[in-house]
Amino acid sequence: MYRDLASAVYKRGEASMNGYQVPGWAWGVLFLDFIVFLPFFLVVNYTFQHVFSTLAIIEDPSPPAYEPLSLNDDTQSFAEDNAPVADEAAAGGETRAVTSSFRGIYRTLISVGGWRSLFRGGACWFAASMATAFLYGIFTAAWVPALVAAPLSALALVQLYTAWTHIVISTPSPKRFWHRLPPFKKAFQATALPVVVYFLALELTSFLPKGLAYLIGMTTWDASQPGTIPEGDVNDIWKAVIVLLVSLVLHIFLVIPAQVVLTRVQASLLPEEDDTIVPFDRSFQSKVEPAIVGGKGFVSMIDAWKTFSRASWTRLVKLYLKIFLASVGISLLWVAVVVPEVLVIMSHSKKIE
Repeated sequence: MYRDLASAVYKRGEASMNGYQVPGWAWGVLFLDFIVFLPFFLVVNYTFQHVFSTLAIIEDPSPPAYEPLSLNDDTQSFAEDNAPVADEAAAGGETRAVTSSFRGIYRTLISVGGWRSLFRGGACWFAASMATAFLYGIFTAAWVPALVAAPLSALALVQLYTAWTHIVISTPSPKRFWHRLPPFKKAFQATALPVVVYFLALELTSFLPKGLAYLIGMTTWDASQPGTIPEGDVNDIWKAVIVLLVSLVLHIFLVIPAQVVLTRVQASLLPEEDDTIVPFDRSFQSKVEPAIVGGKGFVSMIDAWKTFSRASWTRLVKLYLKIFLASVGISLLWVAVVVPEVLVIMSHSKKIE
């Protein structure tokens, strides 16, 4: 079987590509690159951007005056080696949040579930992403604008998105993710408006830079002609810088605030029996009244925003900056490896007459 597979890959490699006959070994090299770099891209694009940021958003900057115990015998505690534990920090007038550093978050995740904890919630995230894409495809096929189709798709899946947040922030549970779905009615009541705001922010952050690039005449790739490489000019450099800056500003002032509010509202629905792996104020500074005493049982958008302190904002912005630098670093490393390989492959390719 493996010999047949290898033969098929080699023959595929000998096939023509854009008028060139590519050597068979080229596909093996590119496949090896994919295998090597896949874990790095998964860690940056899932663990850093989603798991780390979610924990930072819900962590209480004023933890209780004790050091949480590890759930893993291999790790002594959640605290970093040189970081003060909560009672020491309280005595010195200083607290050190778990999510104040990559190392602190990493040690916490490893302590509760080993290396697999870095990808906690992965199955639920995959299910939510596939279901969202499926619904989005149905809506767009029915000529629903993308700006409307994206929030509608997410609204139908508020249970999945809320369950994912609960899985990420809580201690390991033997339950499957579909057993941790909150009641649809309650999840919809709590998160419908934050979900709409968040997905509208995502769509605007994608749509507005594209519109700006079109208005200033920037040369862009045409999706209808994937095999054609656009020919730009020197002016495209400053145009690209402007579009990139606008995109970053929109992401910072639209997407991140919307994500903070949505995540905190989702976290307020965490069942009482589930413990969190970082300090978490379930009462949101006494803003949340439990449903058992007649309250809503979840935090409002306004209170979710107001209870996110300035110190938490500073910590989150620093975390996002580190994530951005990590993303740029792995991308540059990928380019540094792949570009020379492509040049070598092209030098060994033959043009088809």
